[in-house]
Amino acid sequence: MTKLSNIPAKETTAKTAKTRKAKTEPAKPKWDPTKPVQFTQEEIWEHIHEIEKGPFYPIEEVHQRIRSWMDNYQGKK
Repeated sequence: MTKLSNIPAKETTAKTAKTRKAKTEPAKPKWDPTKPVQFTQEEIWEHIHEIEKGPFYPIEEVHQRIRSWMDNYQGKK
């Protein structure tokens, strides 16, 4: 048997759920390969020249460094 005091006087609807806040986007958007990149030819050449100013190793020295690294790595196994 139901007590009359438990029955609400007015019809009330259920409480609505709390809405979640949207996550904020990172300050720097991720790179999208579908969007074209805009830059000038001068900017490309500046970047290439900066790379060329870095350390340069002749191919023979690179092969020698790789061989020595491989020998050291295989010796540690």
